[in-house]
Amino acid sequence: MRIQSCALTLLLALLSAHAIAFTGPKPGDVIEVTLDQVHPTQAVIGFDQVYYKLERFAKDRQKLFDEICESNGQDEAKTVGESADPLKPDSFTCKDEPNAHPEEMKTVVVGPGGQFYLTDGHHTFTTLWEQPGAGAQMKMKVRITDVFSDSADMATFWKRMEKAHKVWLKDGNGQSLSPDQLPAQLGLKSMQNDILRSIVYFVRGAAYDKPKAGDVSPEFLEFYWADWLRDRLKLADFNLSERSGYHQALQAASDLMVKPPLSKTIGGGLTAKQLGGFKSVKRKALTKTASEKLPYVIDYKDTH
Repeated sequence: MRIQSCALTLLLALLSAHAIAFTGPKPGDVIEVTLDQVHPTQAVIGFDQVYYKLERFAKDRQKLFDEICESNGQDEAKTVGESADPLKPDSFTCKDEPNAHPEEMKTVVVGPGGQFYLTDGHHTFTTLWEQPGAGAQMKMKVRITDVFSDSADMATFWKRMEKAHKVWLKDGNGQSLSPDQLPAQLGLKSMQNDILRSIVYFVRGAAYDKPKAGDVSPEFLEFYWADWLRDRLKLADFNLSERSGYHQALQAASDLMVKPPLSKTIGGGLTAKQLGGFKSVKRKALTKTASEKLPYVIDYKDTH
């Protein structure tokens, strides 16, 4: 009996170890990845948003580390010393511990083969990819929202991603793409540019803001607005290479975005209200963006 009891105990221990060994990541888990480990779930970004961040980091190094800390769910960075290095997390400190603010973290879906598919953070991670001293091997923490690794094949995986609104299958001109046309990695050389996506980014807080409640996929909210603007805003009427012209484009976009009733469907079956639309333009917020953000964009383009 003692031998049988020992054998049973050993068997249970082995089964437990086996279960632990094959326990994969779960929704809500926080993991660390290098930037080149995550696959984009969209083909386009707004390059001007990336240019703004890169130029801002070049002129204010503290902001770079604030961005890193915030994206890791750690609020802002503490005072950054000369030895601070984006590739060496021990060289700088953040205000809070990782995952203290999970709502600020970038998100991934686990796909077949344990591959990670980025669903929020394409602009931030592309900026860090392009940032001098950072790059593709930079490590960041991300939060897992879904695990679709049990999909029978990639076609099934992408169907699940579409159903969950976790992929944006349009190019920089709003034309449809297939999943196999998505880029394999981040970076300005891999991603396409959609200037309207940048326009929407810069009018946030003036014409719309991310809703605080409701079943909206925040990672693509700006794309719905950009797509809606595509046939309504004539960018050729504005000189985006200088600040006043860019400001005028933002004003025109904002005026268009607040015009529809909040019950009007904008895109993806979502109404202007569900997409955070305002009833009127907040002019002070728009002026602040024009004075504080646009100069960085213009300066970056003038020097690169």
